[in-house]
Amino acid sequence: MQTVRADADGRTIYRAVQEFAATAHKIGSMADLSAAVADISAWLGFDRFAIVNHVDFGRIVPGIRLTNYPVEFIGRLRELGLTRDPVLRASERAGVGFSWDQIPTLISLREGDHAYMREAAKFGLVNGFTVPNNIPGEILGSCHFAVGADPLPRAHFAAAQSVGAFGFEAARRLAGEMTAQGPSPDPAPLSQRQRDCLIQVARGKSDGVIAEILGLRPRTVNEYVEAAKRRYVVATRQQLVVRALFSSEISFSEVLH
Repeated sequence: MQTVRADADGRTIYRAVQEFAATAHKIGSMADLSAAVADISAWLGFDRFAIVNHVDFGRIVPGIRLTNYPVEFIGRLRELGLTRDPVLRASERAGVGFSWDQIPTLISLREGDHAYMREAAKFGLVNGFTVPNNIPGEILGSCHFAVGADPLPRAHFAAAQSVGAFGFEAARRLAGEMTAQGPSPDPAPLSQRQRDCLIQVARGKSDGVIAEILGLRPRTVNEYVEAAKRRYVVATRQQLVVRALFSSEISFSEVLH
């Protein structure tokens, strides 16, 4: 897969994200998932990626840890004692994806944070885009896309946001299948009205627009969506859409209709 052309239209990019999501839903191993994420990351214009639970890169503990970051970088962090990752800390304060140059607006940076980012730049992680994936009751997580030199492919942030969400959910599923407990069971089916609202959410519609389409009040739309979020035990609407697609509660054909 070559880097996406600058003049590629939104539908071409959306189709690529859709194909990735479909692949991630069926993928059977962490190695195959890593290859798929690396492929679409490069296509979107990024050089490196990481899908992780929030244990700092300088430490080795169990959890989701899928990355093609340089091994030497992680070793250097441990050598210098730089175990507090400012990117991970910033993602714990964000509800949507953010570029690394926005980190100072999310957290207060200390000298150790600046040293961390200087070391990252030395290893080809100059700037990036991070997608928070924080699920209530579970270890915090996030997906990161990095470049070795500016500029960032900012026009592709929305696509990276979706890839990060689908990639993390696939890693979460595979990690669950590797434990003794197995993957979490799918929740009970949504009601028809919850499904109707969710499909419109997946199409990017606001509560006001959904209300007009379905003949409901905006507050009622929000109540249906919040009920669906509780059913899936997720914190954000994007996580809800991803989980619903992965469990086949809704389909891409419905979203694209």
